[in-house]
Amino acid sequence: MNKVKLTIPEKISLILKMVIGSAISWELAVLFGSKYPYLGPISLILCLQATIIKSIRFGIARIVGTIIGVASVSILASSLHANGWTIAGIMLISLIIPLLLRANGTILHQIALSVMLVLEFEHKLHGYGLDRIRDSIIGVVVALLLNVYLNPPNFTKRAIAQVEVIPNKLADKLKSLATWLKAGAPQKNYFNPDFNLLRKEMIEAEKQIQKAQLSLKYNPVSQKSKSLLYEREFFLKTLNAVSADITVLFQVMDEWSKTGDLTKERMEAWVQNSTH
Repeated sequence: MNKVKLTIPEKISLILKMVIGSAISWELAVLFGSKYPYLGPISLILCLQATIIKSIRFGIARIVGTIIGVASVSILASSLHANGWTIAGIMLISLIIPLLLRANGTILHQIALSVMLVLEFEHKLHGYGLDRIRDSIIGVVVALLLNVYLNPPNFTKRAIAQVEVIPNKLADKLKSLATWLKAGAPQKNYFNPDFNLLRKEMIEAEKQIQKAQLSLKYNPVSQKSKSLLYEREFFLKTLNAVSADITVLFQVMDEWSKTGDLTKERMEAWVQNSTH
């Protein structure tokens, strides 16, 4: 799926979560004895994704990748200092097993990032590796709690808005079909290109409903939105069936006009029936 473009209220919500969450995760990191409490807010900011399920997936990848990266450096390079060759070697070894276990790209990124930073800073900043693990967990947990309980992501309204404009557009296309017939069903028509654009809009509306449904996963107050989306999803399926019927109708009329049997009287009768 493509990235979700946030509205102004959604951006404001994201900003508030980053501001509040950064303060909380920093203080919690200090409370638990971290010497590098900035690691908590970094994990929090990265983990605040567009939907709860994406935040969960990124949070898991962040924690798993950090643990593997720190453990790899501790086991394989506890006495080595960072340079191009040691970073490349340790990173390669650290990534092979997760790759074979089919780890996703986000986990691989987090492992590589942790290997590089821990190898560089562990000798300079004592306890950096363990602090990184603990503070990452703190940041991820705070981010998930904020995303679930403080204005959780909900893309229902935008999905509904995109569906609700389609019926009028379908009616307009039916009228344009009548206009085409009224003009004598010429070989060159504007119905097909315009109707193809409408079909693309309907496909995009389906994608918006899927994104909205995804945004409601693990949302504790989403029952009403789920019901609304279910209704619009069923409605959109009905509209798809109507659009398919209109397409078939155009094809029938087009073939009929090419045979020469579609008389002017029949065209006028069909036009009157379709516009009333």
